Amino acid sequence: MSSIASQLQAIKSALGSAPESTRRPITRPSVLFDAKEAADIDLRAILPIALSGLEHLTGVDERFARYSSTLFSQTSLEVNREQQTQKENDKLNKSISSYLGLLAGYLQLPAALKTLEYLIRRYLVHVYNVDELLLCALPYHDTHAFVRIVQLVNLGNSKWTFLDGVKSSGAPPPRSVLVQQCIRDTSLLETLSNYAAPKKGFLHSRTVVCFCTAVIVECLGAIPKLDSNIVQRVVGYVFDSLNPDIGADRDYKAGALMIVGVLATRATLAPKLVQDLIIFVAKAAQHDALESVDLPWLRVTVMAIISLVQSQSVHEFRKKPLMILKDIRDFSGVLSVLSSEFNIENFVRLYVESLVDYSTSDESCHVHLIETMETIPIKNFVERIVRKVLGNCIKASRVTDNPDINRTGIWAKKIFAAIEKKYSCELRDAIRKFLEESEINSVKGDSSSKLLSLVFDESKSMPAEISDANIWFSLDHPKAVVRQSALSKIAKSDILKKSTANPEKFINMQDAIIRSLYDDDLSVVQAALSIEGLAAIASPRGLLKAYDDLLVKCTDIIHKGGSKTSKACDVAVSCLEKMVMEYQVHHMEHAKDIATVVFGLLIVHPKTLKVNLKALELAKKIQWDFYASSPLVYELTDPEAKNVPLESIASINMKNIQAFAETFLSNPNKHVEWLADCGNRSSFSRTLFLLIVLQALLIPTEVLDKQVNLCQVCLPALKNEWSHIQPKGDCIGDEISIDNLEKCITELVKHIFNNDTDALNARILVCIFWGLLRVQSSYVKQNFMIDAGENIALDDLFMFFITSPDNNIFQKHLQYLVANCTGAPIQFISKYLVDEGLSAGVQAESLLVLASICSTCALSESSSMDESLCMQLLLLFPSLIVPLSHENKDVRSSAMKFIEGLSLVWQRLSTSVSKNGNNGKFPMSSPAFGVFLESLANQKAMISSDARFLPAYISSMLSPSQDLMVPENLHERIDQPTKDAILNFILHSSLKLSPYGKLMVLSALKGVGTILFKAEEVKSLFLYLLDRRSQYQSGHDSKQVLTTHETQILCLLLEVLFAVADQTNFGFDTFEALLKALKVDGLSHEDPVAVMPCLTALQNLQPVFFENLKNDTKVYVCPIILYAIDCLVKLQLFTHLS
Repeated sequence: MSSIASQLQAIKSALGSAPESTRRPITRPSVLFDAKEAADIDLRAILPIALSGLEHLTGVDERFARYSSTLFSQTSLEVNREQQTQKENDKLNKSISSYLGLLAGYLQLPAALKTLEYLIRRYLVHVYNVDELLLCALPYHDTHAFVRIVQLVNLGNSKWTFLDGVKSSGAPPPRSVLVQQCIRDTSLLETLSNYAAPKKGFLHSRTVVCFCTAVIVECLGAIPKLDSNIVQRVVGYVFDSLNPDIGADRDYKAGALMIVGVLATRATLAPKLVQDLIIFVAKAAQHDALESVDLPWLRVTVMAIISLVQSQSVHEFRKKPLMILKDIRDFSGVLSVLSSEFNIENFVRLYVESLVDYSTSDESCHVHLIETMETIPIKNFVERIVRKVLGNCIKASRVTDNPDINRTGIWAKKIFAAIEKKYSCELRDAIRKFLEESEINSVKGDSSSKLLSLVFDESKSMPAEISDANIWFSLDHPKAVVRQSALSKIAKSDILKKSTANPEKFINMQDAIIRSLYDDDLSVVQAALSIEGLAAIASPRGLLKAYDDLLVKCTDIIHKGGSKTSKACDVAVSCLEKMVMEYQVHHMEHAKDIATVVFGLLIVHPKTLKVNLKALELAKKIQWDFYASSPLVYELTDPEAKNVPLESIASINMKNIQAFAETFLSNPNKHVEWLADCGNRSSFSRTLFLLIVLQALLIPTEVLDKQVNLCQVCLPALKNEWSHIQPKGDCIGDEISIDNLEKCITELVKHIFNNDTDALNARILVCIFWGLLRVQSSYVKQNFMIDAGENIALDDLFMFFITSPDNNIFQKHLQYLVANCTGAPIQFISKYLVDEGLSAGVQAESLLVLASICSTCALSESSSMDESLCMQLLLLFPSLIVPLSHENKDVRSSAMKFIEGLSLVWQRLSTSVSKNGNNGKFPMSSPAFGVFLESLANQKAMISSDARFLPAYISSMLSPSQDLMVPENLHERIDQPTKDAILNFILHSSLKLSPYGKLMVLSALKGVGTILFKAEEVKSLFLYLLDRRSQYQSGHDSKQVLTTHETQILCLLLEVLFAVADQTNFGFDTFEALLKALKVDGLSHEDPVAVMPCLTALQNLQPVFFENLKNDTKVYVCPIILYAIDCLVKLQLFTHLS
């Protein structure tokens, strides 16, 4: 304000104004100045300020320019409204009103307030133009400028009285206050609507339009019930904004569409108003399309029409708006996009049905209808469209000598052809339903289809058998006798063998015939199968699928029994003959697919005997090597087939399974994938596949390599087959023995006729897995020098048995695999105990297998083989420390079960050794070792529940160290030589494990302290790791870098080594070891290999270690220690030593 005041003073000086009246008003109304300050400012001083503001506004909007010669002219200084005539004041009010309307879009600019200041002082607009002034300011209701304007106005008892609170408090009102007032006083709502409405020659700014639209929309959304009175107050704004003649911009249209959306969803509008709104919005959409407005905007406009139609339950689409919409460029495409994003089905249905009605007399509607049906999803109301079309056709057929009957047929066929492209099934169902419900059809049989045939009559050159009318109204007729008759006529005409007919009609015809193969009435299917030449023109895959589905359907009918059984059998035989003898001739490339379809029928069943024998006979004629190489049996004659004993059927099946198995065994890699795919088709197919595999495993052969290869090839497929079966109970195959599998397969083949094929297949699979193990066992016996680690199939089998959800079924398999198929059982299974990457579940289950083997050994009769296995089990004890220390409780619990088993094994073995006098063969002959095992077994609950207990217990038992977790004087239970022997035994074996295994065992034994270094293996490992670190550090060999686990082992041994004061009895130079550990040169200070050993050594060094050093040694070693500490401090790893 100070700058404006200084400007005023300068202007007054320049003008040399006369002395002011001695009596001035104390205050004056103002939006720029304080009221008292304004009283000292002359009107002539304000005009130049207003003109400067007007000049700025003109630069923004040139429409302001015309007011410089009227409202803001020099002559305006002499205007006195009170002395003017009514006509002059009317003219002045009109000019002021137009200016304020224009100013409403720019009132946020300081320049606007400058011009408004002059209007207040000169024209007293705050007195004579209250409505216009407040409407101009209302979009800025949340500003202080609005508050100042309100405070100038005398609100009285007008509609603006609600602003009294603003006047007194000086606080800008939120928009919600204005919305609530519009709800209370709908005249204010109407005032806003009228004020914001566009007019020819004048459009409000975006600010005004957006503000008024927001208030109107919020008001309409908040009023509980929108009645006609409220609707009428705002609908004028909508019509004016959408009127192309007024030319409102997009802001107006957007606001109008928002209001239309609210009215459509919240009010019940009068039908005429709905239709008027539809027309106006449609015109707006048409206008936008012509103006090439962007597509998203056009979609918004169309969505407004859709909302009106769907929300207001419009039952008819008048032709005028429909004609407008159809002429919009790519209107079908717009609807297609919207239908993928929103549910506009009701609108589309009404739109398409209306097009159907209007298309009978308007070709442009017909063309647009076809385009729309090909573009927009109409699946859910195809029936309604078909009803309308056929209804018109029936009407046309009833008119005698109707000249338009042919045109009606062409009209209908084009519509049906468009529908058939995407919705052929729906079209057929709709036609069938129409015929079923037709009154004419119910009274005169086939008269409705005949009437429709008149309408759809085609040229005489077109054979009637393949006409659209025959397809639509005969082949898809609801009565089976009509469908059968139509197919029989086609069969007799041999039309499919002729090449003169229209190719497009052949496409429709072959589709109709293929559909007939799915007919519920088998007589219709039989008539369809009698047609010659279908394979030559039909889609190969479509026809083969129809044959396949038909065979499945017929076999289901036969198995269920009933009156249709005989017919189903005949149809199935005809289908097989058609597929093999005709289809294969035209489509040799599909021989594999034909063989796949036939596969499931090659097991002879008493109920489907005739079909199975025909399938076996025709299988030899299929150009497929697996069948051609197999000498199949199908020699029963018809008289014999009437009452064939089950034993004869089982014999045929066994011979054919044997033939297939020999073919399969000759080249399993070639056939396994195809056989597995065949097996996945049905339970019967799965049964045949599995029996072939089982028989192939049982075929006597001098060369086991073939069957070993068969195991490897089939295992993935067999595991997949087991995943598809849900065994009932854990007792499946308990009675099956690995030694009587030949007898088992004979019994299994006899049970093929049982209903529970899943249970049968589960039993066959159990037998197969026994067969796999028998082959592996025989192979190991013949090749006893082979490494079990080279046999990947064994590992796969073991993991499958272990991880199977039904692994209880495979417990015997697991034991047999470990004991008989590996050659070195302990070597085979030990990797499942100590490998880090295995899951806890696999480790736990592996331990349970070992526990079970222990129980078996402990309870078995004494033999040298048993003693050997028992010895191997006991030698596993050091490795067992790894799972006993595992973080997973289930793994520890399983390991404890193994410990219990080992204790029993030791007892059994110690007894056997004593009897046989072979004490020297048993390294752990001391009874103390048995006491050690038994003591561990007795701590089952503690070891299982707490992973920390085992290290404390073993350390206390094997060394003088004490731990509060374990009983006192535990170390006294075993004499020192036995302790040393047990510890050496554990260390000797465990240090052959992987780095992870070594780390776990040494961590468990850490509590025994420096006794660890009495073992030469530990010393060697420690010095080896130090040397490797040094070589890596010196850069001689980058491959010598320590792994994470090796680094942890080195740190653990350093911690044990330097945790004691006496460093003289280790058998190596501990000082040299310390120097190597402290050395960090040549390595990154962030490398764990450099940092962690150094840190560990420093943390565990005892003061007495330095006291025992010579002075010159201290001088040498101290800088090294200080340098190492400095490096660690920089890494913030060892700050407490700094």
